[in-house]
Amino acid sequence: MAGLPFTLRQLEIFEQLCKSRSFRLASEELGISQASVSNQLKSLEDQMGLRLLTRESGKRPQLTSEGAAFLADLGKFWEAAYSLAAHRNSRPNNGEEPLHLRVLVTHYLLKDYVRPKLYNFFEAHPNIHLDLVSPSVNDDPRRVFARESFDLGLFHENRRWAMAPNFRELARIRCGVFGHRKFAGGRNSPLSEEQLSELPFLLPISGSYYENETLDMLSQRGIKLTKVIGRTQYLDVMSSMFDRGKGVGVTIEPLLSAEQRKNTVLLYPLEDWRLTFYRNEQLEGPQADIAEKFLITSALDDPTYPALGASD
Repeated sequence: MAGLPFTLRQLEIFEQLCKSRSFRLASEELGISQASVSNQLKSLEDQMGLRLLTRESGKRPQLTSEGAAFLADLGKFWEAAYSLAAHRNSRPNNGEEPLHLRVLVTHYLLKDYVRPKLYNFFEAHPNIHLDLVSPSVNDDPRRVFARESFDLGLFHENRRWAMAPNFRELARIRCGVFGHRKFAGGRNSPLSEEQLSELPFLLPISGSYYENETLDMLSQRGIKLTKVIGRTQYLDVMSSMFDRGKGVGVTIEPLLSAEQRKNTVLLYPLEDWRLTFYRNEQLEGPQADIAEKFLITSALDDPTYPALGASD
């Protein structure tokens, strides 16, 4: 890492801060002191020449615009790093040949649920190499599967789509218009379509898969947007803006961190989505079974994953 303006430890600490939005929680999760978390973040910012997080007494740290862009690119950095690590030439004692698997995992499942557990998986199963691929925000995962070959896959999709062969539903997840609780105005029941139409909406970038899904779901409910205040390709930036009360938008609950769910509420429910798993029908053997179990449990066994219920 000579010449790079950061260390892997600094990146890990920055990412944990973004996830927990708390120096105390980050220090507990990482097993280091709050002072060390603060010092490492300051060193990272000094080396990068950027202010990544705002810090105010009595308030949770918040991503700056530069910090949000840095976090988005950090996910790509980790994906590349783990792909390189998967090339390690290691033969287990049981004599099994290494198994290379090409796996599609949508970016936010990879970032929040799969990648944090990869180290332990690689350590326990060095002969199983996972080549993890994430589609862009412009891609419908189903179309990516149609044009490319994968061994395994884990992604979210609208439940209105029929299940294709070799795919199965693992769990249902909540989808709807989410925003800061202040937009609910003290009401417990969902807002009306008219009330929603007057709220400041954030949308995915024009022409993207998620924008098409968003507009289609809203139009089916007769919701016409009158105040579109911005667009972003970074769904974690959108979630952060919900949490800070800057706007509302359509999302699925797993894209909100556990900390963001304290202030971000469901203002209007839309049709549920599902966590979908794919396995190539030609993929057999105990190593493949181990990889499948790892991917599925990375989400479903994580206490922060907000499944409405696991499917059979």
